[in-house]
Amino acid sequence: MGKLVKKLMLDDIYAIGRNENWFSAMARQGLHLRKFGRIFVYFEKGEPKETKYRIDYLKGTPSQEQLDVYHDCGWDFIANNGDFYVFSTDEKSCSPELHTDAIEQGFSLSELDKRLRNNLIIISIAMFLFLGMMAGIYVLNDEPFLFMIKGQFVQQMLLVIVELYVFYAVIRNYVVVHNLKKSLLQGQGINHNEDHRKARVLSGILAGIYLSIALFTVFIPFIDITKSKDYTLPKADTDLPVIRLAEIEQNPDLVRETGYNGNNIDWANRVSHDWSLLAPVQYEIEEHGIVNGEMWADKSGMYSPSITTRYYKLTFDSMAKNLTFDLINRYVRRDDIEIKEFNCPGLDKIYIAEDDIRKQIFAYLGNQVMHITYYGKEKIEDIIPLISYKLHPYQEPVARED
Repeated sequence: MGKLVKKLMLDDIYAIGRNENWFSAMARQGLHLRKFGRIFVYFEKGEPKETKYRIDYLKGTPSQEQLDVYHDCGWDFIANNGDFYVFSTDEKSCSPELHTDAIEQGFSLSELDKRLRNNLIIISIAMFLFLGMMAGIYVLNDEPFLFMIKGQFVQQMLLVIVELYVFYAVIRNYVVVHNLKKSLLQGQGINHNEDHRKARVLSGILAGIYLSIALFTVFIPFIDITKSKDYTLPKADTDLPVIRLAEIEQNPDLVRETGYNGNNIDWANRVSHDWSLLAPVQYEIEEHGIVNGEMWADKSGMYSPSITTRYYKLTFDSMAKNLTFDLINRYVRRDDIEIKEFNCPGLDKIYIAEDDIRKQIFAYLGNQVMHITYYGKEKIEDIIPLISYKLHPYQEPVARED
């Protein structure tokens, strides 16, 4: 037995005429069919030869007697994939065609046509429900843009593309068989020399795109995990897009108030870095302080200001405005809190919401969005200039080698 050469199937198994012509073309190159499946076809390497191939749809396993009849007519059984059986004969032989009655052959495809139609109906219903569910996740969400960048929106959309390709393949298979059956019932025989090149090139391109998207969809969660990290906020100045308590309070008696420590992280003073394709730079940074000897205005305890900075660097500038509104919707929970819009030089938009000691600022510039939540005595107007300063020069810090 000669060396086996593996080739991608690429074309539909139901494209009978094209596959027959392809097998013959390979035989002329010295590659003779030995077995085939949905994905791969195996050829035995040998001498170039003019060979005719015929693919016959035989429901169930044919008897040896039936195969002997084919053999006696000059057709040798080569391989099968399910109910599709391939036979071959020498091009120069005078072997009669396996089917001389196109209408009878058309009736033989009736069961397959019905099965593929039922599959298409079931897949169509499932696809409709799947697309409705995916659309509902965002249409019914009060904060769709925040959900998109914090969730797996891109992965989900890629999954939709993968599912649409599978749906397209189901439709294509049904259409091929249905049209072939219709043509045979009209007395038009199968074109055994149908051009296979264009179909294989197109199928190869689509399969390559499909495979690339499928693999990328699988790898996105691993990229997300790799790029996500938590660590304690350094006490010294950093290159992070964060407003520090010391910049607001400017009190020499301000010291850090430590919180729960787990995994060597002070969770009251921590940096959480996340990643997504729509927002490749995401930070949530918390800092808590305490001023010894100073009380809150209501004498409820020692003065302990805190600040949380949320920063997003988006892939698309056009998402900044909608993300800002989603953040407002998420973090300004009381209807009686007034949201004020300010014009600030150097920023596209800025909004503030103040509720006693809780002061919030929402701002965006280009593809950058920042949300500040500050608990303390200082005025909110004193924080706004700091945001403009932080957004303008910020670039993601480059990792330094020790």
